Amino acid sequence: MDSKRLDEAKRWTRVKGGEVDYVLAALFIAFYGIGLVMVFSASLNEGIKMSDPLYFLKRQGVWTLFSLFAFLLFAFVDYRALVRARKALIWIIIVMLAFLLFPRSLTGGIVHPSRRWYRLFSFGFQPSEFAKVVLIVYLAHILSKKGEQIRDFYRGFLPPFLVVCAVSLLVFLQPDFSTAFLLFFIAVIMFFVAGLDAFSIVSLIIVAVPALYLMVSGRGYRADRIIGFINPWMDPTDKGYQIIQSFKAFAYGGFTGAGLGRSIQKMKYLPIPHTDYIYAIIVEETGFLGALLVIGLYMIFAYRGFVVAFSQRESLEFFLAFGITSMVVWGALVNIGVVTGLLPSTGLTLPFISYGGSSLLSNSIMGGILLNLSRNRVSVTPALGFERAGSGGGGE
Repeated sequence: MDSKRLDEAKRWTRVKGGEVDYVLAALFIAFYGIGLVMVFSASLNEGIKMSDPLYFLKRQGVWTLFSLFAFLLFAFVDYRALVRARKALIWIIIVMLAFLLFPRSLTGGIVHPSRRWYRLFSFGFQPSEFAKVVLIVYLAHILSKKGEQIRDFYRGFLPPFLVVCAVSLLVFLQPDFSTAFLLFFIAVIMFFVAGLDAFSIVSLIIVAVPALYLMVSGRGYRADRIIGFINPWMDPTDKGYQIIQSFKAFAYGGFTGAGLGRSIQKMKYLPIPHTDYIYAIIVEETGFLGALLVIGLYMIFAYRGFVVAFSQRESLEFFLAFGITSMVVWGALVNIGVVTGLLPSTGLTLPFISYGGSSLLSNSIMGGILLNLSRNRVSVTPALGFERAGSGGGGE
């Protein structure tokens, strides 16, 4: 964060207290609850196909318990331990992402055939989800340490940017274009907030456009997604099938919804409805009111998260809170944008709600850190002095 702006903020702040943000805590509880209910409802038909209607609910329940433990752990312990271990974490993530690309790991049964997951007994572990946490922690430290030096292209900007590119490229090669793009996009936002001039940002975007085109055109299914997004009715049984079924779910839902468990689209039509397109099932079963409720929860999360970020005393904590909030909010925006036909299909899940253990666990770790940081908030009101807002588990 710009040192001049931080100094100015110190002149107009006073201690608010060391309590956690209870509104933020309530939001996380709501997300966990909605996620379990909707995963059960959306996956019921898929579970029946596997001779166990509760199959996906049981697995998501186990992941929720692990995630809740991680959430509470990072909400009350020293988050600076992650910062101190940033170099090791970056190398671990890079090695794990790279190992997914080796054919022997696939034939040996270690890696899932989609090349995005490691197999651990009957569960899967997706490193790209945890790359989100590691990259935010790494960038928060680097950007807070470099300060205004980030404007120096070679000594300030280029080293951390190359790390971002390396992680994003490895995720892209899995292939996982959507997560790679999200990682890169959030990193660029953090660079911009850190003080990188707009000209450099625009230059990066211009340079990235040809690479983006090659990435999209390099695989046939990515081009099909673009075609399906532009005109799904041109090929309603293939390229546009999924988004058309999502539109039908919205139409069936109406204003108040068909009722929990009464979705038609999840039974035969919408493929794997408990993952990427779970929002369509939410709208079909709870209607326009349910759709607004979920969007409203994410909007409140965005507000409270950015309030936590901009009320931090230290730039490290600011970048942590800002990066975490941005990652969750933009992930939700992209997912909802895809389901409503505003964006091409990406494969990103709805944070905290979609089925998926790695996604839930990584988001819970970020949520716990954010709740921890909320204990360091200061109130933006005139005051003569400035004090740290409570010990807050930040660990001085």
